[in-house]
Amino acid sequence: MATWRGLGAAAMSRSSGRSARWLDALEARVAALGTASVETRHAALRALAERLGRRERDATLRDEALAHAIDAARRTLGLTAHEAQRLAARELLDGRFVEMDTGEGKTLATALAAASAALDGTPVHVLTANDYLAERDAARLDPFYRALGLRGACVLPSMDEAARRSAYAASIVHVTGKQVAFDWLRDALAGHDRAHALAARLGALACPGAATRTPPLTRGLCLALVDEADSLMVDEARTPLVLAAPRAPDPAVERECTVSLGLARLLHEGIHFRLLRTRREVVLTEDGEASLDRLTARISGVWRATRYRDERVRQALAALHLWTRDRDYVVREGRVELVDEQSGRSLPDRRLQQGLHRLIELVERCAPTADNEIVASLPFQRFFLRYVRLAGTSGTLAEVRAELAGIYGVRVSRVAPRHRSVRRQQPTLVFATRAAQLDALVREVRETRGAGRPVLIGTRSVEQSSGVGARLAAHGIPHRVMNARQDAEEAAIVAAAGTSGQVTVATNMAGRGTDIPLPPDAVAAGGLHVISLAFNDARRIDRQLAGRAARQGDPGSCRRLICLEDVALAGTLPEPLCRLAARLAGPGPRRRDPSGVGTVRQDRTAVNVAAADNPRQNAFLARSGTALAAWLVRFAQWRVERRHATERRAAFDARERLAHHLAIAGHPDDPA
Repeated sequence: MATWRGLGAAAMSRSSGRSARWLDALEARVAALGTASVETRHAALRALAERLGRRERDATLRDEALAHAIDAARRTLGLTAHEAQRLAARELLDGRFVEMDTGEGKTLATALAAASAALDGTPVHVLTANDYLAERDAARLDPFYRALGLRGACVLPSMDEAARRSAYAASIVHVTGKQVAFDWLRDALAGHDRAHALAARLGALACPGAATRTPPLTRGLCLALVDEADSLMVDEARTPLVLAAPRAPDPAVERECTVSLGLARLLHEGIHFRLLRTRREVVLTEDGEASLDRLTARISGVWRATRYRDERVRQALAALHLWTRDRDYVVREGRVELVDEQSGRSLPDRRLQQGLHRLIELVERCAPTADNEIVASLPFQRFFLRYVRLAGTSGTLAEVRAELAGIYGVRVSRVAPRHRSVRRQQPTLVFATRAAQLDALVREVRETRGAGRPVLIGTRSVEQSSGVGARLAAHGIPHRVMNARQDAEEAAIVAAAGTSGQVTVATNMAGRGTDIPLPPDAVAAGGLHVISLAFNDARRIDRQLAGRAARQGDPGSCRRLICLEDVALAGTLPEPLCRLAARLAGPGPRRRDPSGVGTVRQDRTAVNVAAADNPRQNAFLARSGTALAAWLVRFAQWRVERRHATERRAAFDARERLAHHLAIAGHPDDPA
């Protein structure tokens, strides 16, 4: 097993040797349980639980618990944990984060660790990416948990308080990170923080007959095993947790939104305002402020306050120009639902604050929904730090290992896959226009599908996935689209994406956590081919999408087709670099060779060709131009990664400073 510690060859060999010896010893324990009688196994399990309940802690007990879990998984689920899963479970129990390749069985590895840890009575939270996965895993693993004398449950948004309380009382709870965070915030607001809990216990000891406070819903934050840890603990960390209570729409706010939207529609980009798309900000020019002075001269009330007026108009301009339907939100049944930027899933319970959500509703002519009043907020990082023990898995942790260590104080280990990956990474192609990108996509899909292989196309937004679907339909290519409009069918669509000749269009990482099984004919044809059309904010997302192909030694391939008209990319590269990339990657008509020898065709690159009669040199220059354009795209992605990491660290440090300054007035971690 290799770790992200820069180990030398000798150290890696010693680490692998220790792991091999540990695996042999664990297998001997599992084999002994496999031949033991039912009564013997149950007696051994009861004795182990008693020792663990006395808080005895050593590696021998950990390994014994893990052996019981492995044996129970084989008996109840028909799943035999392979070496990578056993190593991953050990690392999780030791409080580390584990990088396992996509398809290597992270769900079973996490279940083994969760069951082993819960044998001593510790409440375990298995945090997942969405409610479907939480419900699916809790139901699938229930026989496994019961075989060990444990109870598993899931928490869903539709549950009432009694059902939630019953679920949180289980040994192992499958729940989304946001759901348990909000439930914990509600507990904190009800006075179930540490200071109040201590006071309640002291009061109960002093007055045994006195009434006691209702116990907290979540039973405390003891151990979290985080599935897709980079998504929950890094990507989501840029957005603070906000607990809000609904309140009736304010007629005055409604009028202000209507007026500000009317004013915004009278202003023109480049003259009255500038858009900072990467930061989602609007800057009014001097002409814009002067125009607003004239337009509001006869309006009384708050519109006489210049700063307030300008802020409201900037919000209206953002709703008109920076928030795009089917990319940032969808309209479903007359309601505006935000779309998660990373997963492409809709977020029906999330609202934008400061009146921005109502402005978007006005733009889309939707009926107003109840506004929210912020009750409490907390950065996601600080919530995870509340857990006594923290571990997790993902297929992509290498890029954020320093951030995980710096904020959460955890180490990242990598568990090597069972089978060497045979995935073919095809060269990245960069196109100047969307039309050229989609033309290349259609050609590649036709060729790949014609060979009997399935194709998975990754897009960044609902808008892009719909456009791709329309282009494929126009060329008579059967396909299925999976985006925020089809999130209820997500698992079924992903599960069928490996069928021979099947073409599936998905928004970003939709379907993450669901296997794509390949039938024998698809394997024989060459396996799944993944095409990414999106400029993603992080290399991890590219790796996750590519990891859908060639799982567990299966054949497969992947390619990126990048368009310089992608809004996310165009807003990241400086203008001179955008022009350079367009010249390198832009398709164009035939033009005269600068050497005067002949003409060259600019199919993929616009590099100068020294001599049209030197095919080898021409091909080299074309490849060099394409490679340089691809490098510029990677540079833009690196800039976005750095900016997001800086934003996350700044938000965390700001809260740390605030907590330090407020510590004299109360507990520094109180949500506020």
